[in-house]
Amino acid sequence: QCSSTCEGGFQRRVVVCQDENGYTANNCDEKSKPMEQRSCESGPCPQWAYGNWGECTKPCGAGTRTRLVVCQR
Repeated sequence: QCSSTCEGGFQRRVVVCQDENGYTANNCDEKSKPMEQRSCESGPCPQWAYGNWGECTKPCGAGTRTRLVVCQR
């Protein structure tokens, strides 16, 4: 499986040298050994998107301001 559900992930597999019977062997050519890891990406990672702060709820002391914050893919 990919190590990430978005960009920057990688996949790994085990590559071993075997004879025709499936037993471990030592005479494989190292130059032709397949890669054991490759990158994998499922698109950009989600990120926070946010709007501007709204008006204060009070003209003085202890008011609050809010803004819209959403997680976007």
